[in-house]
Amino acid sequence: MKKVLIPSLIILGLNLSAFSQGMNQNLGNGNNMGIGLNPVLLLFEWVSGEVNLWNVSRSAEINIPFQYVKNPFVFDDENEDWDLRYYTIGVYYRYFFSQKQEGFFAQAGWQYAGASVKEGGQEATGSLNSILFGFGYRLISDGGLFWGCGLSVGRAWGKVEAPDGDEVQGSGLNIDIDLLKFGYAW
Repeated sequence: MKKVLIPSLIILGLNLSAFSQGMNQNLGNGNNMGIGLNPVLLLFEWVSGEVNLWNVSRSAEINIPFQYVKNPFVFDDENEDWDLRYYTIGVYYRYFFSQKQEGFFAQAGWQYAGASVKEGGQEATGSLNSILFGFGYRLISDGGLFWGCGLSVGRAWGKVEAPDGDEVQGSGLNIDIDLLKFGYAW
């Protein structure tokens, strides 16, 4: 928990001036914040979502993505006795190329990933940190409903191992893809 809390507080502290405009102003698209989820992943008992803080400026936001994945290797017969729980949380700064916090955007941020792997009655844990850069697109309706997608690529460091010592995921390239995020802004 400390590994997630301390870096999050540092990043939020560095961006404190971004929050100084107050949450009562309606900037950009006229909304203060939004929350989105990927409905397709819910069918697999996975959760992928985001919280958007839109009072940063007229063309920027703070995005807090989160994800929980249970057994992503179920289609692989070789790993059918594994029980993998994988979660991520991050903080992104998104810059929109319009004045309404919709349309195309560029983003940069940090992501923490933690995992727990159970195999044959034994359990192992591990974590990864990543710095990511990317781009995306968002469309917001007048009623507050929105759809967004994005792609980020970056460098990860850390390691997640199985109880037998095999590496599940390690340092190197990290790719984060959001194809379907539907949400509501208020």
